[in-house]
Amino acid sequence: MVRVAGERLAILQARISQMAGDISRSMVGTKQRILVEGPSRKDPRELFGRTENNRKVNFAGGPELVGRFVNVRITDAYPNSLRGELLGL
Repeated sequence: MVRVAGERLAILQARISQMAGDISRSMVGTKQRILVEGPSRKDPRELFGRTENNRKVNFAGGPELVGRFVNVRITDAYPNSLRGELLGL
């Protein structure tokens, strides 16, 4: 019984991951309004924020943008985040 539950959980998690990836890839090339939360975890010279559908976006920008809404164009999709470029304020 436990093995079956574990197998079903693995199938469900794989499907959720696939669907999330599909959504992220469909966002590439779109303009998104994000709330800038702070420095990127992997590169403190960059910032990160979240889209309206809670996708994490990393992009180049200055610390004065933290706490503000900005527009970015999504340029790449990765397994756990998006990459964007800052559009005019």
